[in-house]
Amino acid sequence: MENDFKKVVLVKSLLFSLIVFWGGYNSTVMNANESREYFTDVGNILFIFFSIIYMFNAFFLIMLKNFGRLTYLPLVLLFVFLGFISELFNPMQIKKDYFYLFIFYIISPLFFVMQGVVLTMLMSKSIQENFH
Repeated sequence: MENDFKKVVLVKSLLFSLIVFWGGYNSTVMNANESREYFTDVGNILFIFFSIIYMFNAFFLIMLKNFGRLTYLPLVLLFVFLGFISELFNPMQIKKDYFYLFIFYIISPLFFVMQGVVLTMLMSKSIQENFH
């Protein structure tokens, strides 16, 4: 079960990386088409810091550190909160290309399912016993 947990965390991290890469790609493409740029865009800065912390959390989960287990749910909730807040204050202009379709309709739903799988596995006694 421990190996399955580590594989699920790795897949979730890969999916998250694809979503972050798409967000950066989309921001670059859309800002190149517009004459204005947002140097004071706090949402992107917050999301960069969040992404780094989220990936460290995945590392702690793979290493079976208790810190990773305790901070996972707050980070998932923060991910949803940051997504809604950033869209309220600075709606993202999206280029609807094939990359968008792949990320939005395949990768993003899989990512949310994998977050739920990780959370469910973290609640199981057999996985909790491995954390130190």
